[in-house]
Amino acid sequence: MIEGKKVLITGGTGQIAGPIVEDMVAKNEVWCPARFTDPTRKAELEAMGVKTILWEMKTGDHSMLPDDFTHVVHSAIDPVGGLEHHDEGIAKNAESTALLMQHCRNADAFLYVGSFCVYRRHEDHPDHAYSETDALGGMASYDPGYPVAKIATEGAVRSAARMLDLPTTIARMNVGYSWTGHGGLPVMAYHLLSAGQPIPEPIGYEDMCSPIAGEDIAAQAHLLLEAASVPATLVNWAGDEPVSDREMVEYVAELTGLEAEFVESPVAFDTFISDNTRREDMIGKCSVHWRDGIRDTLERRGIIDPA
Repeated sequence: MIEGKKVLITGGTGQIAGPIVEDMVAKNEVWCPARFTDPTRKAELEAMGVKTILWEMKTGDHSMLPDDFTHVVHSAIDPVGGLEHHDEGIAKNAESTALLMQHCRNADAFLYVGSFCVYRRHEDHPDHAYSETDALGGMASYDPGYPVAKIATEGAVRSAARMLDLPTTIARMNVGYSWTGHGGLPVMAYHLLSAGQPIPEPIGYEDMCSPIAGEDIAAQAHLLLEAASVPATLVNWAGDEPVSDREMVEYVAELTGLEAEFVESPVAFDTFISDNTRREDMIGKCSVHWRDGIRDTLERRGIIDPA
C-alpha cells in the first residue's frame, strides 16, 4: 500500500476520488487541487490534513502545484456539454491531462481514471460484458461529447506515459458510487425519486452495470498505482456483480421508502457490464457487495438511518 508518500489527487471533491483522498491522507501527504465551489468540502478536507489549493484544470496551467509528487491520481473531469463542443472538451481534458503529466513527470506512478463511456455499445446484446479489448466508439446520451473527450484523453495519457517514461495506469471506471461528491448513480436515483420524477431507461432494452463502492475504490487505487507501467497499464475498474439499473433503483426505493417509477427515454444513464478478468488477475476481487455498499452510502450521507 502507498505510505509515506507525497500524493496529488485531482477530483477529490467528487464521488470517485473523494474516498481515495480520505483513505490516503491517513498515511501520506495528500494534496487536492480543485475549484472548491463548495467551501464546506474544502474545510472538511483540510480538517483531515489534506492540503487544498485552488486550481482550474481546463486552463492547462499547473504551475501552482508542486512538481515533486511521488504518486498522482487524476480523476478530475471538465464537463463537455455536447458534440458541438468536442474541440473544447478535448482541450479541457486531453490536453490539460498531458500537461499535468508533464508537470508531474518525476512521479513514481500516475493513475488516470477513465470511463466505460469509451466503449461502442453492443446494441443487440445489452448484457454483453465489456473487456479492455472491446471496440471503442463511445456512448453517453446524457453528454455525447463526453466519450470523445475521454477517448482523446486516453490517447494523450498513453503517449505522455511513453514520452515521459512515467509509469501509468488507465482505469476505466464503471458505475462508481460513494458518500462523497454527488454520490453516483444510486444517490442520483434517490434524488430523482424524492422529487417524484421517474427514472429514465433506454428505449427497447434494459441498462446493466457493474457498480463499485467507495471502499473498494479507495483500496484498489493503491494497487492500481502499484500496477503502473510504461507503456500504460489498461484495466476496467468495476464491481464484481452485474446489476440492472432498474434493480439498483428499486433497492434504493426499498431502503428509502420511496416509490420507483420508470420511463423510456432517449437520454438515460447508459451503463455497461464489465468483464473483470484482467482486473481480478492484476489486483484481485472487490470486498463490498453492491447492496451493502449502497446501504452504507445512503447511511453515511444521512439519507437513511443506520441499520
